[in-house]
Amino acid sequence: MEKKEGIIARVLGLFNQNKYNKSDVERWEPIGAIKKSWAERTIEMSKFILPNSKIIEFGAGKMVIKEHLPENCSYTPSDIVDRGPGTFVCDLNNPDLPVFDQYDYCVISGVLEYINDVPKLIEHLSTSIDSFIISYATVKEDHIAKRGNGWVNSYTENDIIKLFEENDFALSNKENWSKQVIFVFNKISDN
Repeated sequence: MEKKEGIIARVLGLFNQNKYNKSDVERWEPIGAIKKSWAERTIEMSKFILPNSKIIEFGAGKMVIKEHLPENCSYTPSDIVDRGPGTFVCDLNNPDLPVFDQYDYCVISGVLEYINDVPKLIEHLSTSIDSFIISYATVKEDHIAKRGNGWVNSYTENDIIKLFEENDFALSNKENWSKQVIFVFNKISDN
């Protein structure tokens, strides 16, 4: 019965997210919603960050990346709910996003699948970010069945690359992690 109730809750959360353009805060509020296996992905993503960098992480969860940053980095955790001291609470589905400080790196791990308007979000963030390190569960083609996880979009690898290229970012690295792809994009300099 619990499994059936969980599925119903996800479907209702997805319905509300799509209907009202809001995030499923209730799903993500319990720290138990964050799977232990996601820590491995976050640690892998941290390997792309250089020392002396300023980082913002969306979907910070348990803030695993903080313990794996190179020396002299400053870290801003951000999540849809307060995860403790220093958390910048931000719903990336909010149509009125704040203006962000300048950051060397923006880490977005397992979050973009839940964003209603990914192109708008990337465009907004691109003015404040030098490099993006993201993970995304890409599809071969639009695959509505994957939305059972609460995901509200479906992008191929090429779609993701194009979204960043349209905002003057170039792919510098790409690797597979489990059933996801980790992408690293760097801002194309004007020089």
